[in-house]
Amino acid sequence: MLRPAACPGPRVVVFPHAGSGARRYREVPAGLPPYVEVIGVTLPGRERRAGCAPGTTLARAVAGIGAELRAPAAGRTVFYGHSLGALLALLTAHAGQARCDALVVSCALPGRRGFPRPDLLGTHAGLTAVLALHGLAADALEDTSLPDARRTLAHDLALAQDALLAVDGLRVDVPLTALAGADDPLVPLATLPQWADLTSGPFRSRQVEGGHFFPFTAAGAAVVTGELAASLRPSGPRAVPSLTP
Repeated sequence: MLRPAACPGPRVVVFPHAGSGARRYREVPAGLPPYVEVIGVTLPGRERRAGCAPGTTLARAVAGIGAELRAPAAGRTVFYGHSLGALLALLTAHAGQARCDALVVSCALPGRRGFPRPDLLGTHAGLTAVLALHGLAADALEDTSLPDARRTLAHDLALAQDALLAVDGLRVDVPLTALAGADDPLVPLATLPQWADLTSGPFRSRQVEGGHFFPFTAAGAAVVTGELAASLRPSGPRAVPSLTP
């Protein structure tokens, strides 16, 4: 739980990026009204699950998250995911175990099409390429000399490769808002419109000043908060063209 609410009502579920725990996101939705509950997803190997070995399969991760969120929500529920978290949020929403009324994602590739070498995904070479993008060697998953944080990141990136493959052809039926950093070296701006293919509901996209971690700046957090607030309204976000600040 990142922030409890005084009484049951709307909630935001935060899906963190690779290598991160939910606590880093405490300030991102801080501008939401106090009656909005904020819940964080925690994968093995960090924070309250630090005693668990890092690494899990995509199927187990999605099923486990869905089970944790299965209790009926009293109000509208929005999933917010950043980078790897965006893919996990999408897959969890599609699985249908937990209530999800809208999705907000930031700085994430919309499946294999956005990857520099989509033909490599699902192979050892593909995993090596994903690891290299984050400064990790090809043997990072087996390297026991790596610090715990780097080993956790490596396992999350293996999960990310599987998630990029899993979202291909998938479509949810809720409003989806996709945000991208104008200077993000990992997620090309050209991939932003492709998120529209992953929902049959209203789609909204927005380019935001900053890089891959723009949500952790004051201006970026304000953008995310605004989009979450819009998605929490019963009408949800309207489908509009791509926006700039």
